[in-house]
Amino acid sequence: MCQSKIMIEILLMRKKSVYIFVASILFVSIFACETENGQNKKIIAEVGDKKLYQSEIENYFSGLSEKDSIAAVTNYINRWAKNQIVLLQAEKNLSETEKDVRDELENYRAALLTYRYEQAYIREKMDTSVNQEEIEQFYKNNPDNFKLPGILVKALFLKFPNDFPHLNKIRQLYRSDREKDAEELNKIAIQGAEIYTAFNYQWVDFNEITRNLPGTADSYENRIIRLKYIEDSDEKYTYFVKINEISMKEAVAPLEHVKHDIIKIILNRRKSELIKKMENEAFTAALNNKEIKLNTK
Repeated sequence: MCQSKIMIEILLMRKKSVYIFVASILFVSIFACETENGQNKKIIAEVGDKKLYQSEIENYFSGLSEKDSIAAVTNYINRWAKNQIVLLQAEKNLSETEKDVRDELENYRAALLTYRYEQAYIREKMDTSVNQEEIEQFYKNNPDNFKLPGILVKALFLKFPNDFPHLNKIRQLYRSDREKDAEELNKIAIQGAEIYTAFNYQWVDFNEITRNLPGTADSYENRIIRLKYIEDSDEKYTYFVKINEISMKEAVAPLEHVKHDIIKIILNRRKSELIKKMENEAFTAALNNKEIKLNTK
């Protein structure tokens, strides 16, 4: 015998709007039952002839506390009920022509199957390795693709409190190119710097540095054209910037900065070429096997 059914949907109609209120889920209550293939299935929500079974959602909330589970399940059921009632309203209010989605479904199915086949074909057939020679050749042949929108730098950036006792020492060390001085600067900066970074020794947008400085970005851009070392301060901090390399706006970006972009472009072109080749080979084979009949008259 199935046990007593708990109804979860309450629908109120007002000014062509649908308001859905789903009752709280009572985990200690007895759910409705249906027998399907000899097994009992617990119903936890119904909208029209659509039913949401406990088995459909129970795996979504494993590992949650009872409180979190109640909130998560209630939200899930609310979303499900809203989707179903909107679908029900669509079924009632759309014309038969508007509800005929066979062409759209077939087009979607065809596009999805084609995409899946193309991806499987690419995984099997495409060479994903790109050597340095290819990268350099593409970079050399397409300089206009890599014009910089802003200034790039390789830089050292330090920010110290104004009361830091070794600021004069920092002024000396950050300007030095000697390895010994760099090691000493590193030891001091680790202990007392508010910010200390060389940006992993990679090219970075100069704005990443200027946003941490007290002055305007334009004022610093004018300075780095002329200066390798910048020092500035405000009420609390002193800032040090050492420009190791610079690449100006509108210049061609350094190869190492755009290398990963070039690899992506090369691989995307390979994909396109491989798919075109697959399509042409499949078309030619189908013509030869008389699987395609063309009436050109």
